[in-house]
Amino acid sequence: MAVTREAILTGVDELSPFWKQVPFLVFFIVAAAMSSTIPTLTVSDWGALLAGAALTAAAPGYAAAAAQPGPARFAAIVPSLDFLAAGALRHGTGESHSIYASIVLLPVLWFAAREGRHNVGYAAVGATVAIMVPFALGSSIDANPNELFRGLYSTLIFVLGAFVVNELARRARRRLHSARAQAAAATAELSRAAQIQRFLLPKNAAPLPGYQTAGACIPSKAVGGDFFDWYLIEDGLGFTLGDVMGKGAGAGMIAATTRAVIRSAKNSEDPVTALALTQDCLATDLSQAGSFATLFHARLRASDGRILFSDAGHGLTLVIRTDGTWERLSSEDMPVGLLPDSRWESFETRLNPGDMIVSFSDGVLDLYDGTLAAVDEIGKLGVSAASAKDLVDSVHRRAQGTSNPDDVTILAVRRDGQRPLTPRERTLV
Repeated sequence: MAVTREAILTGVDELSPFWKQVPFLVFFIVAAAMSSTIPTLTVSDWGALLAGAALTAAAPGYAAAAAQPGPARFAAIVPSLDFLAAGALRHGTGESHSIYASIVLLPVLWFAAREGRHNVGYAAVGATVAIMVPFALGSSIDANPNELFRGLYSTLIFVLGAFVVNELARRARRRLHSARAQAAAATAELSRAAQIQRFLLPKNAAPLPGYQTAGACIPSKAVGGDFFDWYLIEDGLGFTLGDVMGKGAGAGMIAATTRAVIRSAKNSEDPVTALALTQDCLATDLSQAGSFATLFHARLRASDGRILFSDAGHGLTLVIRTDGTWERLSSEDMPVGLLPDSRWESFETRLNPGDMIVSFSDGVLDLYDGTLAAVDEIGKLGVSAASAKDLVDSVHRRAQGTSNPDDVTILAVRRDGQRPLTPRERTLV
């Protein structure tokens, strides 16, 4: 991953005082090692050198304390100690040829990266102090006339660098604040979209005497491409489960459109009509989206449990019988929106008292081994479930206990009557 200039500058700004102090300590140790091993790097004043070393050692301790909320207000004391330490170290190792001369840059950058132009002034004052400390400790301008001018010239360079760093940090903060504001707005929009998507799902069981309905939809992201729906029709109940290709907000928008189009055909007795209308919508208004949806759409006649259904490439629907068996309502028809000339057929099945029909998305398969063998697991759950809600709740609990790579959606409709026997009950019969 590439590291941007903004990431570096804002990252420095967010570091704790202790970690900002670490480079100064490291370079002090390196310079001390070089001074002790290279003959030309001599010690001219042991007292100043030890004083600089003491300040360098004390600064990390205060920096660690400054990480707490209270002392954090005084964190600027740490680079101030660094300026004094740099000056003392320079004096202790010979100002003009001291290896510690360049270490002044580190506290300069510390101040420069802080927010506000006044920190450039602080950096300038600190660099000047580091240059003047040797003279306060006894160095004579007469003995080294070029040192003062050389130090002041270096200070000007440091101040210029501080101004550049301060300006870059200011721009980086502005970009970061803008990016964070945009990210917060996008998150809020996604949360609102997810809320609206939840509003579109049925909130209560369908008020159809003699039948139970239950459903759940758990998106893998904030917004998903799955949906389920049910609504009363003239002689019973219409219900649908859809799975739009893809995930996220785009799939969620297509899912909402698909749901609305299918509902617009609620007065048509043939479920194929709803699929044909959805196909027209995806092929015209949403043709550039390049998306498609698998759908199971059915119409239940409440008086006798007859179900007319059409399956558009879905194939994940079971009818679970009271005798403990189940049958899969498979189909060879294509998903809607995939091919422009697709056609669908209507099929019929029947719910006898105690029977249940359950349709689910392929995300449910991922809760098991991800293959069609998991269909049998849902069949077993359905046989042992005491109600439609019991089955849906079992799948919902399993989905909540895992990290789901795909949306998990399930819909169940059960006709009241004899409850399906549990495996234990069947062995006792």
